[in-house]
Amino acid sequence: MRWISLGVLVAAGVVLALLWGDVPDRWVTHWGVHGQPNGWATKSVAAAALPLAIGFVIWLLLEATAAWIARAGRAKAVPREMMAVQAVVVRAAGLAVSLLIGGLAVGLPLLRPRSPLPIVIAAWIDLGLVLGLAIAWGTRRVRRLRAAGVAIPEGYGGLVYRNPNDSRLWVPKLAGIGRTINFAHRLAWPVMIALVGLPLAIVLALTLATAR
Repeated sequence: MRWISLGVLVAAGVVLALLWGDVPDRWVTHWGVHGQPNGWATKSVAAAALPLAIGFVIWLLLEATAAWIARAGRAKAVPREMMAVQAVVVRAAGLAVSLLIGGLAVGLPLLRPRSPLPIVIAAWIDLGLVLGLAIAWGTRRVRRLRAAGVAIPEGYGGLVYRNPNDSRLWVPKLAGIGRTINFAHRLAWPVMIALVGLPLAIVLALTLATAR
């Protein structure tokens, strides 16, 4: 999967190179809160390649994360099969990001959408579909490993920890440092909503304040 993600970025660059004559002198790259364009890119190799360069850096970071997970798992004597599952899920996130960035790099200058709505819809479909399939695969894979006798600690699935017999809200990660949430705990979702929703609310408030 790692090379598929990289291949998506390379393919996007090839498409841009082949269709360079169709790229306009200027295209929209950002819209404001009310859907009005407020950011543009001028036709140049640097402007076209910048999203792909960002995608490449993200790909490298996620690949490093997958490799780190494997090493951390060995240090904690976690079954290598379990670490392989988590590495696949991380690489699936890399594929989703590569598809999103590659699509933006090609779609913004060539398709020239008039509003951000198609981009938002495509992004949610991309992230939801790829990550949803990866998590579903990881969950099934962990069940099969347990059925085959692999000693995977109770509660740990393909990506999340869920153990109704564990009263803790925060539990140690299976690999690496830090802690993760026990999604069987009654406070799990309120805490997750607070952790994710508060930063988003701050960003939205700052964006609205800037737009006025």
